[in-house]
Amino acid sequence: MINIVSPKTHEDFKAYYELRFNVLRKPWGLQKGTEKDDFEPISKHFMAVESESNHIVGVIKLMEKEKGVGWFSHMAVLDAYQKKGVGKMLLSFIEEVAKRDGYTILGCMARLNATDYFAKARYVVMGLPTQYFGTTQVVWMQKNL
Repeated sequence: MINIVSPKTHEDFKAYYELRFNVLRKPWGLQKGTEKDDFEPISKHFMAVESESNHIVGVIKLMEKEKGVGWFSHMAVLDAYQKKGVGKMLLSFIEEVAKRDGYTILGCMARLNATDYFAKARYVVMGLPTQYFGTTQVVWMQKNL
C-alpha cells in the first residue's frame, strides 16, 4: 500500500530531496543542489511512501503562484513505480490539498514530453514553451478545480 505523507524529520527531507535529484536531475548530468529551488521554504512537500518497506517512491511539491492559483512542481516517481498509479495518486492528492487551500486553479510547468500525461488528467496547455535546463522545454499547464 502507498500512503501520501509530508516529510517531517531531517531524514525524511534528505530522502525526499534524494529522490527528486535521482529522478529529475541526475539523468541530465546536473549537479547536486539543482533539485531544490528558492521556493522550498514556502512550499508544501508530499511524498508517496510504500507502507511495507517505508521507502519513498514518489514526491511532489505545492506552492501559491498567485492569489487563487496553486503551482505544483518537482513531481517525481521512481522508475520501478511508474505506470503503477503512484503519479495519479500524487496528482489527485495535491488537487485535494489545493482545493482545501482555496485555489481555484492548479498548474505546473510540464516538460513537453509530459504534456500528454497531464492532459489525461484534464490539464490544458496555456502559452508557449520556454527553455528550462539544457535543451529541455517546459510549458504552463493548468486545470480549474
